[in-house]
Amino acid sequence: MIVALICGIVFSLIAQAVRLNTFDKIIATALLRSTEVIQILLFAIAVSSVAFFVEYLFGGAIVEVKPFYLVGIVTGGILFGAGIALLGYCPGTMTMALAEGKIDAIFGYAGGILAGLLFTIIYPSILPVLGPNFGAINLYPTNDVAAGLTVVIYSALLVMVAIRLSRNKKNRN
Repeated sequence: MIVALICGIVFSLIAQAVRLNTFDKIIATALLRSTEVIQILLFAIAVSSVAFFVEYLFGGAIVEVKPFYLVGIVTGGILFGAGIALLGYCPGTMTMALAEGKIDAIFGYAGGILAGLLFTIIYPSILPVLGPNFGAINLYPTNDVAAGLTVVIYSALLVMVAIRLSRNKKNRN
């Protein structure tokens, strides 16, 4: 847990240093004018994937995959994306904005908490409209060695894409 805390602090400092939490950066990413946010997130996902798997191997984490409802996933993704577009923050950058004293982030948190509460309350009644249940789709093989190899390959691919985006950006300038 202390490793996760340290990694979170390091990521936050890097994100803060490049001003990842600014409206301009988020919108530039949404409009595909900048890949900086995407690159940082790819690196963060790559590192956290490996860290999570190590934690999982030592019994510090549990993989519990929820059922895949296509309509529910698409609808949730649209609502999540709309929230990011309206606020100009994703959940991580919203926390950074709140730490900087930006009041608009409070509305994002309030909206997220209220939406989560509402979803929890109405979930049983909307279950039939969420689409077919495709079950718990999981990419982790049951063998720990194969799962570890999957995680390392996945993380390496993310890092390679991030580096490629960086090189493409340099070539355009």
